[in-house]
Amino acid sequence: MPGVYGSAEPLILLLLALGVEALYGGASTIERWLPRPRRLMAIFVSKFDGALNRSSTSTAVSVFNGMVSVLLLTGMFAALGYAFSFITRNAPFLWLIEVIVIAFCLDYRAHQVRLRRVRKALALKSLVTARGELYPLVSALFRITDLNRLDESQLAAASVGGMARGFVTGFAAPSLWYGLLGLPGLFVQQAVHQGARFYRQRHLQAPQEKGFSKVFLGFDRVFLVLPDAISALTFICASLFVPGTSLGQAFARCWRGRHMADAALGGALKLDPNMPSETNWRKELERGNLVVLIAGFIGIGLIAGAVLLRFTI
Repeated sequence: MPGVYGSAEPLILLLLALGVEALYGGASTIERWLPRPRRLMAIFVSKFDGALNRSSTSTAVSVFNGMVSVLLLTGMFAALGYAFSFITRNAPFLWLIEVIVIAFCLDYRAHQVRLRRVRKALALKSLVTARGELYPLVSALFRITDLNRLDESQLAAASVGGMARGFVTGFAAPSLWYGLLGLPGLFVQQAVHQGARFYRQRHLQAPQEKGFSKVFLGFDRVFLVLPDAISALTFICASLFVPGTSLGQAFARCWRGRHMADAALGGALKLDPNMPSETNWRKELERGNLVVLIAGFIGIGLIAGAVLLRFTI
């Protein structure tokens, strides 16, 4: 293996990071104290917002300031990722630290654990607990007051959306951008995503001037286009292995939805977003969870296949 003790093969580090996240992800006692890079990114997003997002009558000025904020944020974390990667790749065994950092940027098992709590709370008719567990997964789409108005079956439908978005943002996007560009690419994608989450949540609570935030939202959409499409494809493939799902609807809907992965998963489960099931939501959640789990195995298999291909060429 190339590099210092194999440290120059990023896809192997990614596989190790997925294994680490599979061990600790979702453990509340660990999650509370993890020094996640996203927390540092969120602090800088807030600082840049306070310094650059001033009220202005000119939309062009607001967009320009937003662009400056994005460039400062991404430049800072790209440089940090490059420096960190350079150090860990050129010293024996420090690549183990890089594995931990990558794991901190993944949220695959953590989403699964939280969704399991949602399903358990719904089964026990504890809607308050279900809303509390679901909110972190859909906070960019719903206000807490919106969730409070949803009934049992509607909460189940929202959980399906949380499954798809969690897979895209917690597994597909970090894995793809790390695999393509290493730690600099991973840090840039995560920083932009944190900025987009910050403004989506703020607009849901109190709509404000959007010129500045549109830059973050636009960059975030660019970074998620390919992971979203890959996730939709893996959901379609995974639906072949889950009884009661529809491959045809998954494929047809993914081209019509705003988010391909969400639409593909909803199509696979044959969900009607305008008329949530009143009786079969438990089966829908179980099937949706199986589709996402199998999609994760498919994704890991693709990464492992890329590693094998890398060493056979």
